[in-house]
Amino acid sequence: MITLSRSVNLDESGLHIPELNAQVAIQSSGGNSYNLIDSSGEGIYISSALNLDSIHQYQLAITTSDGNKYLSDFVSTKEAPPIDSLSWELANDPVTGLQAAYIFVNAHDPTNATRYYRWDFLGTYKHLSAFSTNWGESNGMVYPLPAGYSISACWSTFPSADILLGSTIALSQDVISHMQVADIQQNDPILDVGCSFLIRQYPLTQQGYDYWLTVEQNSQSLGGLFDLQPAQVTGNLHCITNPANPVLGFISASNVQEKRIYISNKSLPGWQSQHLDTANACKTVDLRVDPLNTLVYNYPDTAYGPYYFPDATDLIVAPKSCLDCRYQGGVNIKPSFWPLID
Repeated sequence: MITLSRSVNLDESGLHIPELNAQVAIQSSGGNSYNLIDSSGEGIYISSALNLDSIHQYQLAITTSDGNKYLSDFVSTKEAPPIDSLSWELANDPVTGLQAAYIFVNAHDPTNATRYYRWDFLGTYKHLSAFSTNWGESNGMVYPLPAGYSISACWSTFPSADILLGSTIALSQDVISHMQVADIQQNDPILDVGCSFLIRQYPLTQQGYDYWLTVEQNSQSLGGLFDLQPAQVTGNLHCITNPANPVLGFISASNVQEKRIYISNKSLPGWQSQHLDTANACKTVDLRVDPLNTLVYNYPDTAYGPYYFPDATDLIVAPKSCLDCRYQGGVNIKPSFWPLID
């Protein structure tokens, strides 16, 4: 999956300009080519499932809609060593003074061949609606939700935001020990119930490590007097139709090692966000119903839905955003990896 976008000026931070209608392909030194398609129309180009041979080198070829052609350098594949273990610790954040949960990774390469590492993660957290209902509404009728179907519990997934790098080049052994890859501040909503983190480990060449280190220094520095000055980011992608066009990006070829760790709110005494003002945001309304036609629904405000029946003549309605967790994002399908405890 390759994401293509255009760079923007510094005063336009947050603006995303996807590169649409490009032709993108992975090319091997063995002469094969594998096309990637942007089926979603969002500048995310995806290939079918591939079984690439590690004896070959690979490059990325891009032709944009304006006719410019881009090629990466051919790169050799690297083998990622397994992640030995993941752990997490609760400690005080020296900056905020509040508690934070820190996640650490341990790994080693017995062949001493990796030396340069990069990590990222996908976090999946559970979140609940303010109210739980057993009722739905469609075409002016209230109906019971199917047995086992719930819209009160949802799961949302998010990517890591920081560049996470490590190197053992100064060590006699290729060992990564207690490397911090994530921190979650106290009362972050992602830990109101629990969050599962899929940590992913990539091997880098020295050139790839230097590229990511430069990007990290340019994008994550605080800009203090003694910070490193911004450096020109030079990757291994080039515009061959107009060599003067700058290109940001670096192509690597490797397998990926993964390991998952879960943090439950039960292990975080006193942690609970207050991100929803239920008293004001989830005001209910008592709707009188015909006892002979209790399932007829005619409340005019479409932002509301059925909550529960307290008796044969009343239906309590509430904002749908308080009844259905999907209004917060995510899906109401429990992931296969989710633990039984939460």
